[in-house]
Amino acid sequence: MRFLSINKVEPGTVLAKPLYGNQGVILLRENVVLTENILSRLKAMGYTGLYIEDEISEGIVIEDVVAEGLKLRTASRLEEIINGNGNIAEMFPMIQDIVSSIITNKDVELSMRNLWGHHEYTYLHCVNVAILAVSVGIKMNLPEDDLIYLGTAGMLHDIGKNKIPSSLLDKKGKLSDEEFGILKKHPEFGYDMLTSAQELNSVTRAGVLQHHERYDGSGYPRGLKGNEITLYARILAVADTYDAMTSDRAYRDAYAPSEAVEYLMGNGDQLYDNLVIDAFVRCVTIYPLGSCVELNNGVRAVVVMNYQDCVLRPLLRTIESKEMIDLKNDTRYLNLCITKLVI
Repeated sequence: MRFLSINKVEPGTVLAKPLYGNQGVILLRENVVLTENILSRLKAMGYTGLYIEDEISEGIVIEDVVAEGLKLRTASRLEEIINGNGNIAEMFPMIQDIVSSIITNKDVELSMRNLWGHHEYTYLHCVNVAILAVSVGIKMNLPEDDLIYLGTAGMLHDIGKNKIPSSLLDKKGKLSDEEFGILKKHPEFGYDMLTSAQELNSVTRAGVLQHHERYDGSGYPRGLKGNEITLYARILAVADTYDAMTSDRAYRDAYAPSEAVEYLMGNGDQLYDNLVIDAFVRCVTIYPLGSCVELNNGVRAVVVMNYQDCVLRPLLRTIESKEMIDLKNDTRYLNLCITKLVI
């Protein structure tokens, strides 16, 4: 199987994974043959990509670290709680389920593919940041209780955006200085909203307040730097940046995972903590299984296997000749490299 932009999916293609609605209820089961009518309806619902079965990706199995249905149910419930239909304590079982799933599947490749467009972004982004943060926490050997608190901070990090006008959040053009000043208040708004939540500890709330602080002191709201920023917030800063960059937004298309990772690594110990980045790079897959890539010699291939200790040089199978290319271990391919991800 492989992930493909919905605009490139042809009628007659076989669906490889179940599709869920925004309440986490199954809409279509795997092995359904996609018709033109189904594809049109999925596009109208906001789907931007699907997992499909075809000859190119034959034999490739893609597992989920956290099931798509759980992610969507959590995002839906989070939206209800933040909008006043429930309390923060109701989130803990969902976060525990996510943490347990990540611990159980810690050896499964973590690929943060987003099937939905930007209009479903806000709450799924919060869930994604929680998943990424917990994954980093595991690599940094944090105990399970800390993972729960860290996941909670990730889930709630943008709660303050509930106080920001949606017209500003969805603006397609560049924000004015005044508008950006309003947006920069959301960490403080979030912190204030959570001060009365007795279920949360002070470190979780600090993570929400500080997730836009930067390692060199250039962030906001307080201009903290280095270890003045809590570990939770330093982890959230990396997770938040990565998921924001690799997601479609109202004002731009998503960056490729490789571009986002390169940005983070290029800003290590400047904007972000290098220790966190090192752990993060060991979590996230730059070229997910089933991805189609183009090499510097113009050949296109599909990713068959990744190497954790050499994330930029996976095992590939060429699309035309089915030749296996091991970029890491085969010295015949030392001069080959991946130039772009083809979605």
